[in-house]
Amino acid sequence: MKKISVVVIGFGDRAVAYTKYALNNPDKLEVKAVIDPSSSRRELAKEMFSLKDEMLFEDMADCLKLGKIADAVINATMDELHIKTAIPFLELGYDMLLEKPITNNKEELLKLKRIADEHGCKLMICHVLRYTPFYSKIKEIILSGEIGDIVELETNEMVGVAHSSVSYIRGKWNNRKKCGSSMLLAKCCHDADLLCWFNSNTKPIKTTSYGGRYYFIEKNAPVGSGTRCLVDCKVEKECPYSCKKLLIDNDYFAQYTFCSIDKKYEELTVEDKIESLKTDNPMGRCIYKTDADIVDRQAMIVEFENGSIATHSMISGVARPGRNIHVVGTKGEIQGFLEENKFTVRIYNPSNCLWDERIEEITNVAVGDGHCGGDSRLVNDFVNMELGLPRSISSTVIEDSIYGHLLVYAADESLDKGGVSVKIFD
Repeated sequence: MKKISVVVIGFGDRAVAYTKYALNNPDKLEVKAVIDPSSSRRELAKEMFSLKDEMLFEDMADCLKLGKIADAVINATMDELHIKTAIPFLELGYDMLLEKPITNNKEELLKLKRIADEHGCKLMICHVLRYTPFYSKIKEIILSGEIGDIVELETNEMVGVAHSSVSYIRGKWNNRKKCGSSMLLAKCCHDADLLCWFNSNTKPIKTTSYGGRYYFIEKNAPVGSGTRCLVDCKVEKECPYSCKKLLIDNDYFAQYTFCSIDKKYEELTVEDKIESLKTDNPMGRCIYKTDADIVDRQAMIVEFENGSIATHSMISGVARPGRNIHVVGTKGEIQGFLEENKFTVRIYNPSNCLWDERIEEITNVAVGDGHCGGDSRLVNDFVNMELGLPRSISSTVIEDSIYGHLLVYAADESLDKGGVSVKIFD
């Protein structure tokens, strides 16, 4: 069987997660080259895949000059870089696994698909939640017809304090203009995608959305707070959101925290971390006094062409993070919590006008396989697609990913306009 070779552009946390597949399956996937502006990330890639120096690039232009040197590209760059980094490789004929979200507007979304089609490129999107055994099992049951036709879907995502702080308040997805994505697009395009995927016999036609930023704002900062936790804050020791509690006393989301220091994370000392948080590291800012402007809560309701409806809500800064789902059909329902890796199937019982139920437990998730087992399964499906093998029911080729993105664009338009109903298709 032919081995698939890839160029990786953007060797951050997501790229590392995806390329672990090559280490575990060297007969199927080979990392041939890596592009990243950080010398420490290039060095990590060199160590992981025994790459020669000439296959490590600081600038993608130097790689592009070589022409097509691999079968495909894994594009794990930041949101605002997706289009400008994807198009040149597609124009050379590379197939691509592209990190979500694709882009923040309909025009670029359709342009990307057109260019991929014109050059005969296969383009898959990293909607990893489809690939979790939890959600793929729910999809199987829906497809079986056991719960009948979908009437309503409810999902919500609770983003924990640590994740909210590191990614969406102090971190690189905290500002819509800076990173190019809204909160709904950056965090919940997974959820919008799931709503459309579960209800795939129809399409979303209009949506309404409400939300805003209410808590981690300057007017709520405690008396005595400064601008940086470890520099000028008089209440740092009492503050539950101190960067010291999150990042020194604990070690949450380390892959995002100290990337401004061009060292491998394992080589950083406590002194390095503290100095970084005191000076230029955005993670050291007061959580109430950042340049964050994205919402900390948002809800949307969606109407589908067949009359079914769906709702999704996101709330950040919660104690227990996770994702809930409730799918209601004409014959029964499915309800569960992703992080528990189990859900309940209930079927209406006419003999007693109540219900029968069973618990579906997910047991085949390897420890360390990110997104509850979705990461490795996504890459495996991409490799199979490249080899010409059948796609799984979770397939996220771009044709299957457009509705979810269009839904998010419309929901954000509704939010910006004060909750008016917005049509998803012109």
